[in-house]
Parts: sequence; structure tokens; C-alpha cells
Amino acid sequence: MVLTVGDFDRIEKLRNKFRQRAGVHRKKLFELKENGLAFVFNRLSINKIGCIKSIMNSIKNGFTPEDHFKAAERIKELFEHSIVIEQHYETKKIRTETHYLCLSKTEDNVYVYMPVVTWGKGEGYIDLYLSKDGE
Repeated sequence: MVLTVGDFDRIEKLRNKFRQRAGVHRKKLFELKENGLAFVFNRLSINKIGCIKSIMNSIKNGFTPEDHFKAAERIKELFEHSIVIEQHYETKKIRTETHYLCLSKTEDNVYVYMPVVTWGKGEGYIDLYLSKDGE
């Protein structure tokens, strides 16, 4: 799908609205104890969720930008009811990161994939995209 200038304007308005609403989660702990997964929701998470790459993943899977941001506003609830379907480690020069792929299903049978990267104590970020497929 090719986005038009109007699409980018619409996405920017949705992104700004999301940033305002997501502020309630900033500096809050997101945790899945059974997997040892914990990080503090931060501005990087807000930027990742609102980036064009994440939005395009949802669009590619048959959803609108509005659908993407509607789910994004429920990020904490969706994360807390998710399962970890993948986990691996990546060593970089400055740190070792743990990468998780979390999956949650909404009441509308939409699958929400949430890639999470953590490092250190409470540091990390979460992203989000939508899919009609839960595999």
C-alpha cells in the first residue's frame, strides 16, 4: 500500500493523540512475572508503537491506522494478558538484550503482537502490530 500525504497527516494526528493518552503509562512497570519479563514503559516505547514501520505492519495485515492506535491505547492491558511465544538473546557491544515476542488476542479476534526488548534493571521497550493470524 502506498500512503498519500493525506494518510500521513491522518497518521500524525492519530500519533499525537496516542502520545497524549499513552502518557498515563509512562514510568509504569510492565511485567509478566512467569517469564521474568519486566521493563518500565517509556518514551521509546511510545515512539516505537507510533512509528511508521509498526503502523505499516498493521496496515499490511489488513488493518487501518485507526485500528493500530486503538489497540495501542490498550497496550498495558493487552501486554498483561499476553503470552510469550518467542524469546532469544542478542549481545551487543554495550549490553546483552533479551528479545521477547508476546501475543495477545482481543475480544474481536484480532491478534496483537508485541515485540519487547529488555536489558539492565527495568530498561527496555515494547512495540505493537496487529494481525488476523495468531500463528
